Amino acid sequence: MDDLTFWFIARITGLTAFAVLSLSVLSGEALRTSVLDFLAKNRAIRRLHDFTTPLWLPLVFAHIIALLFDKTAAIRPIDVVVPFVNPYEPYLLPIGLGTISFDIIMVVTVTSWLRSRMNNTLWMWIHRTSYIAFVALFFHAAYSGTDFDAPLVSALAWSTAAGLAILGVSRIIWGRLPA
Repeated sequence: MDDLTFWFIARITGLTAFAVLSLSVLSGEALRTSVLDFLAKNRAIRRLHDFTTPLWLPLVFAHIIALLFDKTAAIRPIDVVVPFVNPYEPYLLPIGLGTISFDIIMVVTVTSWLRSRMNNTLWMWIHRTSYIAFVALFFHAAYSGTDFDAPLVSALAWSTAAGLAILGVSRIIWGRLPA
């Protein structure tokens, strides 16, 4: 495979992972926002959240592996887990933000699998860091390539960010449902 193939695989899996993680965060926030209390018992929304959470794993790992093989991207194995050490200067910030997002979402996913063995308050605080991960992921996607120049990609990404902001504000104003 040539370098362009890895570049295409990295873009496709990155955009798909972004979409899946967006669905996971949006459905998770919708399940606990009191203004949307009718969704709290909605099994379809719960299943969407439960399905999309582990679905991101193969997508992100494929994204990372493709980037490791892409000579242009200049991603090293250490760049996958340690943020802001990549020497590829124009992309230091976006690559670092992607690493932060990956690290946080990994912790959120692993602790979700261990939830029954954890203190619920600790688990909830760890789980809430997924919002930070989404912001890091959003800016990673926005600054690391040209995909946000595409109207469809830009519209979907900004719509997701706006949806999360609206749900976040409504949670602040009207409260959240108990876990």
